[in-house]
Amino acid sequence: MRRNHSIRRRLTLAAALMISVALILAGLALATMFSHQLRRMAENELADRAITLMSGLDPNAPLREPAGTIGGDPRYLQPYSGFYWRIRVADRTYRSESLWDATLPLAAAPPRGESRVTTGPGPDGQELIILDQTLLLGPDEVETRVSVAVNRATQVEAQGLFARSLVPFLIVLGLVLVGASVLQVAVGLRPFRQIGSRIDDLNAGRLPRLGQDMPDEVRPLAEAVNRLLDDREARIEKARNRSSDLAHTLKTPLQALFGETGRLRDAGQGKAADAIEEIVEMIQSRIDHELGRERISGKGISNPVVVVRKVAAVLRRTARGSEITIGQEVAPQDIRVDPHDLTEIIGSLAENAMRHARSRVHIWTEADTATLSVCIRDDGAGIPEGQLNTVTRRGVRLLQDPEGTGLGLALAQEIVDANGGTLALENRDDGFCVKVTFAKADDIPLKSAVHRHRP
Repeated sequence: MRRNHSIRRRLTLAAALMISVALILAGLALATMFSHQLRRMAENELADRAITLMSGLDPNAPLREPAGTIGGDPRYLQPYSGFYWRIRVADRTYRSESLWDATLPLAAAPPRGESRVTTGPGPDGQELIILDQTLLLGPDEVETRVSVAVNRATQVEAQGLFARSLVPFLIVLGLVLVGASVLQVAVGLRPFRQIGSRIDDLNAGRLPRLGQDMPDEVRPLAEAVNRLLDDREARIEKARNRSSDLAHTLKTPLQALFGETGRLRDAGQGKAADAIEEIVEMIQSRIDHELGRERISGKGISNPVVVVRKVAAVLRRTARGSEITIGQEVAPQDIRVDPHDLTEIIGSLAENAMRHARSRVHIWTEADTATLSVCIRDDGAGIPEGQLNTVTRRGVRLLQDPEGTGLGLALAQEIVDANGGTLALENRDDGFCVKVTFAKADDIPLKSAVHRHRP
């Protein structure tokens, strides 16, 4: 099973996880703070009610009616209303009518002059918050214990309402934060997409290097890639030079061997001379092939109009130049292939066409939205169908062309491959056609005009 190595997905998932955890903790913290605030407000309200209740106390006189002692709040008269009080003065005990036949769950009295807030069960299954305090009243300092209680149901209901309002808000906030995180990740990873695009341009020959106009965090990577490309090109150039030096060094002794075959033939040793010539030709063929390969660039932009004109001019000065008609219909569209490579390709293919043509060679271009093809057709006999798939292999010779080295189409195929193009062979009723196709240069559109040249 393939593991997911997407940086974007991992960063997004990590952000979503951290945002979720943070929002959950924030929600719990807000709910706790709200609960504490409600509790504090309830305690303050009980303290105010206790003060109001004590303001009507006279330890030497009968207690006023309950409604009057708590600001006239009628809930202290309703049974089990959730609002209760109890007062004990010396040995006398008074309580609100709302307690009915129940009592407040009071613990031991707090020390004199102090108050205590507790919770406990109340009438009718209620959960109460109880403020209990002990104080001394009057000149005689009569010990008085005042207890005021309220039902926690209102507080619990407020907590639930707050939580129900908070959860949707946190969900929406989480979605907004995750969306912002996705956008942040996309913006942060954009330089990597830029590097990928520039690497594609490097492969296509549109850029020589990645460049330095990148964010500070990505620039070291670009510089490392540039250094790698510099080192690679230096190594390739060094290897090409060594290969070229070796090939040129071997040419002189090979020419000497050809001279020896002549002397052997003069001495009556024709078979030995033929065998040596065959071996020398194979070595010479290999050297020519390597010299052709070392000239392959694989980068650049060229105009087929210019190249075809130059090749045609050279072909007209060859031995068959006066016998063969060379026609041209080439569009002025730049394509992504090195000019020297394109000259090598068209020159090799056109030379083959001149060798096999009866009377005419025609060169033209065909284009679609993304590519341009250079077609070379001769009116010769063509290639046997059985050899179409093998003729581009190095060293393969046509049966009807025993004088060839088998390098022309093979070398053309290698150069086309190095420039990211394709090469196709086709037998037609009017002769044999070779088509090489390359990508168009993006910055130069295909023009409608076609350059025609007729001899």
